Amino acid sequence: MHSDRSSRRTFLRRSLATLAGGSALLAAPHSLSLLNAAWADAVPAGSDYKALVCVFLLGGNDGHNLIVPRAEVEYAAYASRRRGLALPRSALLPINPVDGAGFALGLHPALTELQQLFESGRLALLANVGALLEPVTRQQYDQRSARLPPQLFSHNDQQTFWQALEARSAVDTTPASGWGGRIADLLHASANPDATLAMNMSLAGANPLQVGRRTEGLSVDVGAIRSIENDVDPASVAEMEALLAVPQSNLLAETYRRHLLGAVDDYRLLREALAGATPLTTPFPPPPAEGAPAADRFAFALGRQLRRAAELVSVRQALGLRRQIFFCSLGGFDTHDAQMADQPQLLAGLSRALHAFHAATVELGVESDVTTFAASEFGRSLTSNGDGSDHGWGNHLFVLGGAVRGRRVFGAMPDLAAGSQDIAADGNLIPRIAADQYGATLGRWFGVPDSSLDLVFPNLPAFDQRDLGFMA
Repeated sequence: MHSDRSSRRTFLRRSLATLAGGSALLAAPHSLSLLNAAWADAVPAGSDYKALVCVFLLGGNDGHNLIVPRAEVEYAAYASRRRGLALPRSALLPINPVDGAGFALGLHPALTELQQLFESGRLALLANVGALLEPVTRQQYDQRSARLPPQLFSHNDQQTFWQALEARSAVDTTPASGWGGRIADLLHASANPDATLAMNMSLAGANPLQVGRRTEGLSVDVGAIRSIENDVDPASVAEMEALLAVPQSNLLAETYRRHLLGAVDDYRLLREALAGATPLTTPFPPPPAEGAPAADRFAFALGRQLRRAAELVSVRQALGLRRQIFFCSLGGFDTHDAQMADQPQLLAGLSRALHAFHAATVELGVESDVTTFAASEFGRSLTSNGDGSDHGWGNHLFVLGGAVRGRRVFGAMPDLAAGSQDIAADGNLIPRIAADQYGATLGRWFGVPDSSLDLVFPNLPAFDQRDLGFMA
């Protein structure tokens, strides 16, 4: 950001924090002091480009049917546990990992494009990832002696935890932040010295992931980029702009004026940059026709976001950005009911949209510079509730891109047999990989120094393995 824009936003953040939390900024915890020290020792600017793209599956995708054992013994245990939710063994899309599987696996039959990306070495699978503050054994969980993330099976709480990785108390007045925001706090000034816009851009509205303590993200529309427009009364636009040009004596009014003026400037810059971009030729999922299957709607909804992300990558030089983090989302994964009808449509749309986005990164020549990663607030129950699955814990996810060590499974597929130490007494899958480890592996590739990983991913010190190895 330019210095004047940065000053404007710094003023806003400090003003709002003071109004909302009183002495919050003066009462910052030790971790915030450490982050300030890390900012002072910022990472030197480089000439390379890297982007992270989060695709958040809202509602809690059922990972048990994302990756399924195909080996006879393991499939029998899976089918026994899942009962009415078990996918037919013959319908699974076979995959052939070069490392890490342990037994034959298959993908959900709706994931045709992701199967192709896996087999071509562009996609890796992560087994049994979840929200953890520290390693948890079955005994600790069953006896309720483990330290667990807050409100483990709550959608809102777990979406926030996955994106922030902070276990905050109800009386904590220090500024909240997300791990994407903390990365921007650490890297933006040094990695993007010529930036005219924020490092963090959301194509799916406000989110905890991209909230920084010193930096702000930018929400970008997937349609036309607008600043101030009024089709009914064009003259009012000039009046609004004239009003914004006048400083206000009231603190709240002046804070609002500066913030709105900054947003207007940002969208104008963005609109100009996109107007000068070479149009993408990669086809993305089109708008669904009337009466089309739900998969077409899901593919279009996510595809619009990913297409705009690709367009923003294409104008990175015009915006002065060498590091970017994008946030996209797809809802509908809370499949308490009709899971066997709904999840195939969701996954088919997801697969098609991701395949198109990966093709766009190839077209732009940034296949190895853009890494797309899936996240979801939790997995789902192994057993059926009669028509679907309920909220669970551990989950299976995937990472996509040219820098990914693809065609591999990272982490251990769980043992689903009776008496397994991977399955708690209530039937929940106990995670063996923490969300912090997942994020830290991505963060290290992105350019976060190892000495700063603990500041960005606060639960990482509790785990022995700091890098899961899925990035080249």
